[in-house]
Amino acid sequence: MDAVEIARQRAAALHDAVIAGGADPWDPIDIVMAVAADKGLDVEPVEAGSPILAGGHAHFDPSDRAIRHKDAGDAFARAFLIGHELGHATLGDDRTAHIALEVDPARPAEAAPVGEDRVVDYSRRQRREVQMDLFGRELILPRARARSLHLGGMTASQIADRLGAPFDVVAMQLLDALLLPEIEAAPPQQPASPPKPLNPEQAEAARHRGAPYLLEAGPGTGKTQTLVGRVAGLVDDGVDPRTILVLTFSNKAAGELSDRIAALRPDAAPAMWIGTFHAFGLDIVRRHHRQLGFAKEPRMMDRSEAIAIMEREYLALNLLHHRDFMDPARPLKDMLGAMSRAKDEVADAERFASLAQQMVDNAVDADAREAGERCAEVALVYRRYEELKQAACAVDFGDLVSLPVKLLDGDPQAAAALRATYSHILVDEYQDVNRSSVRLLQRLTDAGRNLWAVGDARQAIYRFRGASSFNMSRFATHDFPGASGGRLLVNYRSTPEIVGAFSRFGGSMQAGTGDASLDAFRASIGIGPEHVTFGDNDDEADALADEILRGSPQVPFRDQAVLCPGNDRLTRVGRELERRGIPVLYLGNLFERPEVKDLLSVLSLLVDRRAMGLVRKPSLEGLATGLSLAGASAVVEHLRATDAAPMEWTSTTTRAPHLDQSDADALDRTAGMLAGFGIDARPWTVIAHLLLDRTRTAALLASADDVSSRAMGVAIWQLMGFLRAERSGPGLPIQRTLDGIRRLVQLADERDLRQLPAAAQGIDAVRLMTIHGSKGLEFPAVHVMGLNKNAMPSTARKPACPVPDGMIEGGQGGTVALAAADHALEQECLLYVAASRARDRLLLYSATRTAKGARRDASPFIARLGGDERTPGDRACGTCSRSRDPAASDPHRAAGVHHHRAAGPLLPLPPPLSLHARPRRRRAAHADHDDEDARPGARRSEGARGHRSLRILDGRHGGAARTALVRGSPRHRGVSPPSGGRHAPPPTLRDDPRGRGPRRHGAAGGDDRGRRGDRGRRRRRHRRRSSRGPRHQDRAQVVLHRQGARRRGLSDGRRGVAARLRRGDHPPRR
Repeated sequence: MDAVEIARQRAAALHDAVIAGGADPWDPIDIVMAVAADKGLDVEPVEAGSPILAGGHAHFDPSDRAIRHKDAGDAFARAFLIGHELGHATLGDDRTAHIALEVDPARPAEAAPVGEDRVVDYSRRQRREVQMDLFGRELILPRARARSLHLGGMTASQIADRLGAPFDVVAMQLLDALLLPEIEAAPPQQPASPPKPLNPEQAEAARHRGAPYLLEAGPGTGKTQTLVGRVAGLVDDGVDPRTILVLTFSNKAAGELSDRIAALRPDAAPAMWIGTFHAFGLDIVRRHHRQLGFAKEPRMMDRSEAIAIMEREYLALNLLHHRDFMDPARPLKDMLGAMSRAKDEVADAERFASLAQQMVDNAVDADAREAGERCAEVALVYRRYEELKQAACAVDFGDLVSLPVKLLDGDPQAAAALRATYSHILVDEYQDVNRSSVRLLQRLTDAGRNLWAVGDARQAIYRFRGASSFNMSRFATHDFPGASGGRLLVNYRSTPEIVGAFSRFGGSMQAGTGDASLDAFRASIGIGPEHVTFGDNDDEADALADEILRGSPQVPFRDQAVLCPGNDRLTRVGRELERRGIPVLYLGNLFERPEVKDLLSVLSLLVDRRAMGLVRKPSLEGLATGLSLAGASAVVEHLRATDAAPMEWTSTTTRAPHLDQSDADALDRTAGMLAGFGIDARPWTVIAHLLLDRTRTAALLASADDVSSRAMGVAIWQLMGFLRAERSGPGLPIQRTLDGIRRLVQLADERDLRQLPAAAQGIDAVRLMTIHGSKGLEFPAVHVMGLNKNAMPSTARKPACPVPDGMIEGGQGGTVALAAADHALEQECLLYVAASRARDRLLLYSATRTAKGARRDASPFIARLGGDERTPGDRACGTCSRSRDPAASDPHRAAGVHHHRAAGPLLPLPPPLSLHARPRRRRAAHADHDDEDARPGARRSEGARGHRSLRILDGRHGGAARTALVRGSPRHRGVSPPSGGRHAPPPTLRDDPRGRGPRRHGAAGGDDRGRRGDRGRRRRRHRRRSSRGPRHQDRAQVVLHRQGARRRGLSDGRRGVAARLRRGDHPPRR
């Protein structure tokens, strides 16, 4: 539980106490005045602009126990200011005066990682003010009370009107209360325990002064504790905290460091600069913007905006090698990546062009010459991009470190001023620095004096952004000559068996030098790393589910993590685990989730002339209006024919003719959800009213207690945070937002939105994450997937747009060869990071055969972990008949990986519905009915877990794409015939609203070769499965007619299988 949640719970307890004492719960002033009276505080309004407020809104003076606030605004605004200052008085800020300079009653609990918030986190002082804002809001309207009122039938607007509060304030409180899981009440405050003493190696590193110092700290060795101990020691030695600069690489790590330093030295922490390299660089750029050629403080430009401005210049650039007029965003994305990589090396467009020309001049064949010409084209785009960015008074992510280096290289006075400001610099995660970061540190220090860094070369997993263990290896030799260093030796996280395994692997890694072994502080528990093998990928989920269930209830679901190298496998694994009844917590691509698509589809109705959002069948129960697809298609066709304006479909006078009464009523319900909003409405406001006023969507999610519903609520909460943080710009807000989302998805630039909020961490569900996402975390049980040859380590891919040869400092050979070498190093680092996340159990998974039945080898990494099988005579394994030695004294013996084949599932699992392969290249752009129920966290349509949707693509020109739901549970062994007779439209069939069927060639409907290949693969898979044992299947043939469907023979068996689906109005072609 973080400090913000503790503050909110304290505020809610104070609210409950004064209400029990007789305060009016609907009178904000009465509530805060009662709390102030209980605390013996005077409250005094003063005129706006009074010198007492020193330019702020409110002031708390502990010397005379008084709160003074600006006497302006309505009663709620005044009550909120008092509540904000009551937070300072309640939460320990009672030794020094506090002035509220910026307040926001509708402030989110967590800033969305969008735009500048991706770079700049709150400082310690700003974080404290955020805490007080949320304290004040909770004091007036606790989340529990808001939740109770809404579930009792009151809308957000009704609550706001009665409380006299702005809608946004009440909506923010309700979104937190309804969409995020409740957090258990904090235990009574206990006296703070004394800090854990540093061990000898940690203490020696923390005491170092003077010369530059690099501390090598392996996983779980207490590097953060050592860094915090050093900061505390500097303060105790009399160092001015304003001269201490602490740099790291993520806002999360910066926040943790800030909190831990504040716990030890609360008075000094607010004066320090603690944050990321990029946030510090942005601060320098804004303070010295005129020296860098900006007329005013520059703003942040994200990658989607950068591509948008370059698309307008694309034709004028007249490119030859990077030409793609159909989708210019693709080559532009690759070229921007090369430019960003150049900035990691502090290489501007001129140096890029010079090196590219050298490649052309030195070319010995046509391929080498073309590579040089391609780099020269990138240099041309690079130069134009910098010009446009300067004209827009903007900087991108790569500028945030390279521009400060450029400034300090060219302005000795600015460099001297910064060196005088910061006398002690500490760097966390030094293995993640790139050359521009090193150059910045060189300019900020006097030959590295009082520079102290900590890192682990074997955990350098961010090589795609220029990070390299090369920077650690040359720390004391080239970058900061005369530096000294140390090494932490004790791992406090993992068992001796796990520590021995990843230490053994680390000793054979290319990254890092010297001894990789660590001593385990913990005692052995008799369980070492385990290698779990299974058949092909179809058996992967069974093996994983088996091991997860075997670990529980001793290891709760929330304490187990599944790690994969990439997101694609995570999505599939999450879906299969959920189908087996194992709760998982994984958002995946936020904008691909069904519930998010539902809300965005409704939002698009306000600006879309054809109202294509009507076609989508909502997965959210609260948004369902009963509009049939035939009715939606009629409306869309009518709007297309009449070239109607947005929202014209809501008018009864211009409505599509011949609509059924049920469809007309459904259309009225849809229009009612959007009544009062125009094309210029704010997206956040529209969806907030939709969730909290016009429908019961949020209430339904809050009333459900399953993990899937909770995940849906968290995803919607993330969406609302994203919408609230969206920047302003030209055009309609909704259209601008939808276009921005499409761009984010196209560029895969939405990964930061996949992070779970702090409130979701308590959900008892298995964590699914990439290995990159697991960095810095730890779990009692870790399952590492995909450990097969050519998968982990994976084969290096040639960069889509490499930088010129000679640009990467310290590299030997061409850029492409360097990229391949870096990839091999990073693959080793990824496994090292994955294995070292585990505290008690480490399970490594690999398949033994391919989908075609060929042998598939395990990853060579497993053998390097120490993979000899145990010998008979050791204690029996809990999973198989093999044995293990619980008291191995030899660390290398303890590092051995125990091998066993996956056993059968512990519990009978609901049988899946097998569907024949379907063409996937051509999909309806707006009718997203296929695969919705298969997504992690999605509700099962019509309340049945066995339902799956199958898209049937008609091979006839002008036909319709349709979806049939087939029941696959034992209770529903067939496909129910359509109601209303043979020719009645079946309720589960959906037509393509565009009125177009797929083409006859392979890209749409699948050519003959594709069909033959599919049949061959199915036959081989059937033979392999038959060889494992009998497997009975029901086979149903569903023939679709224009207005109906009929069913052909269904055999008795265990599962329902949709074997063939085809239209019946022409001769069958399948």
